Order: sequence, then structure tokens, then C-alpha cells
Amino acid sequence: MTRVPVSRTAAYSPDVLGFPPRQEWTAESTTRALVRGSTIQAERILVKWATDPVTLLQSLLFPAIMVLMFWLVLDRSVSAHSGTSSVFGMVPMVALVGAMSGASISGLGLRRERTSGLLTKMWVLPVHRASAMVGRLLAEAVRVVVTVSAVLAVGTIIGFRIESGVVGYLAILGITLVFGLSFSIMVTALALLSRDSHIVEWVAIGTNLAMFFNTGFVPAESYPGWLQPIVEYQPLSCAVNAIRGLAAGGPIAEPLLLTVAWSAALLLFFTRPTLAGYRRAAGR
Repeated sequence: MTRVPVSRTAAYSPDVLGFPPRQEWTAESTTRALVRGSTIQAERILVKWATDPVTLLQSLLFPAIMVLMFWLVLDRSVSAHSGTSSVFGMVPMVALVGAMSGASISGLGLRRERTSGLLTKMWVLPVHRASAMVGRLLAEAVRVVVTVSAVLAVGTIIGFRIESGVVGYLAILGITLVFGLSFSIMVTALALLSRDSHIVEWVAIGTNLAMFFNTGFVPAESYPGWLQPIVEYQPLSCAVNAIRGLAAGGPIAEPLLLTVAWSAALLLFFTRPTLAGYRRAAGR
């Protein structure tokens, strides 16, 4: 048998290695590259979360247990005080807090990627520059939908109903998505820009405190007079009131507009620092 000599260049050509033909390669700055890179990044983050017990606990199990605990301990007293079932305020509140808490856990993971140098490695890859952030937002959106759906499922068991049907359910998902993603942008900016390694933990503590100073349990009128405006117009109360209106009937327009305004303010204020922080963190 005669051995045909193969040059080193031919041995490592794209055709031999199984790469797509050169004419099918996609430039890094194209929309197609952004979509493909963002999808890969989102899949990477979701797989990482799915194999992390802490993330699963914080995103799924903890909110579901919180709903049941609040219902068992506080339902009778809160319902007697307000005159209406507490589940229509409690379930939306826990769903929103679950979305916020999951963003804090994601922020901690982002700081670890920053410290380990993974962000720098991804920055030099031949992919669209925006794919990392867009992919993270896509993963956050999936996490919020799963968390809120799990909380609503548990809420259905204890009496939570959405009178407006499928349209109301989709509207509730939309509110929690806008609210959760805007909060996630803020956490991402803080995780990337702050030199304090505990900043994300402080945000998580603030999230837990906000749970006790909103209209999810009792109306704002039940708080001391000086605290009522703060409780009534803080972002969590606005979102809770909007979801309560969709589920049980009641005012929707004003709390919905306030929720959108708060979310838009967070996006406008933190989007640019998030992008700058990612560039700086990736370049380290």
C-alpha cells in the first residue's frame, strides 16, 4: 500500500477538522452572531443553575415553602384584619420576592465568574460582545417565569385564583418579568462595579426587609402615618397591587403605571453602568 503524504496544512484544514465551510462563518458583529451567542450563554447559565442546589433552593423551593408558611401562620389574622383573603396579596408578594432573591443569587455567581477570570476568557472569544449580557438576561427571564409559575401553582392550592383567566396569568408573568429583569440589571451592575464583595448580600438583606414593609399583607393604612407613603409607593407594593388587581379585581392602571415607571427608572439608571462594569471586569 502506497502512503499518500499529507501536508501539515491540509491535515489541520477546516474540512478535515469538521468545521463549517468558510462561506458559512458568521461575523462577530452580526445579529445572527448575537442570537447564537446569547442562546449559548443562556443555556450555559441555566445548566449551571440547574446543577447548583443553592440556586434551586432559593429559586423554587424557598418561595414555595414561604407561601405555605405565611398562609399557615398569618392567613387567619391578616384576613380578619383586612376583611379579604390574604392570599391575593401574599402570593404576588412572594412571587416578586422570589424573583428578586434569585437575582441576588445570580449576582453572587457573577462575582465568582469575575474573580475566577471567566469573564475575561469569554471576552476574548470570537463572539458578539453583547451576547454575554443578553444571554444572562435571557436566563434571568427563564428563571423568573419558572419561579413565578411555581409560586402561583402553590398559591392555587391554598385558594389563589386569577379571575381574568389566561390573559391575567400572562399579564402577571409580564409584570414579574419586567420587575425581575430591572432588579436583575441593578444587581448585575452592583456585582460588577462594587469592590465590596458583600454588596450583593446586602441587597439580599434589603429584599427580605422590603417583604415586611409593603401592601402584600395589609393595606398601607395599617402602618404608622409617617411610613404609609413609603410603603404605598415603594416598587414592591406597586407590583403587588397591580397583580392583586389582575387576580381578584380592583385598581390596575395606577399600580401598573407605577411599576413600569420604577422598572424603567432602574433600567435607565443601571444599564449603562452594567455594560461599563462588564467591560472593566472582563478586561482584568
